[in-house]
Amino acid sequence: MVAKDLMTTSVVSVLPETSLRDLADVLVRNRLNGVPVLDGEGNFLGVVGQHDLIHHEKPLHIPTTVSLLDAWIFLEPPSALKKEIERIAATQVMEIYQKNPPTVVPDTTVEEMALLFEKTNSDMLPVLEGGRLLGVIGRTDLLRSMLQEDNG
Repeated sequence: MVAKDLMTTSVVSVLPETSLRDLADVLVRNRLNGVPVLDGEGNFLGVVGQHDLIHHEKPLHIPTTVSLLDAWIFLEPPSALKKEIERIAATQVMEIYQKNPPTVVPDTTVEEMALLFEKTNSDMLPVLEGGRLLGVIGRTDLLRSMLQEDNG
C-alpha cells in the first residue's frame, strides 16, 4: 500500500488568518490532532495542530542572566527572548504554524511513512503533488492499513 491508497481526501484545513481560538474549535469539533494550512488559492503552506497550540500557551521563558561587576550578562541571545515574546503574543495561525513539515507524495510506501512518523514525531503527513495538497495521512490511517494487511 502507498499514501494515495490510505490518505483522507476530505481534508479540514485552515487559513493563515484563522484565529487561534477558531483553530482550537476546529480541532476539537472535528476531533483532529492537526490540520493543513492553505492560502486563499488552496496552496499548501504548512501544518498546525494541538502541539503548536499547547506550545503557544507555555509560560514565557525568561533568558538566563549572570550578574558581573554590577552588570547583567544574558547567557542567551536577545533573539531568543524576542521569539518567546512573539510566541506568547500570537493570535493567528500564521504566527505559530509549522512552515516546513514532513510531507509525502502519493507513491510513498507504508514503511516509509512509518519511519517518517517515528523520526519526526508528526501526527499527520500531508500528501502533496506539485505543491498541491491531495490529502493527509494520520497515524490512525497507518494503523488501519496494518490491520488490513494482518486480516488480508
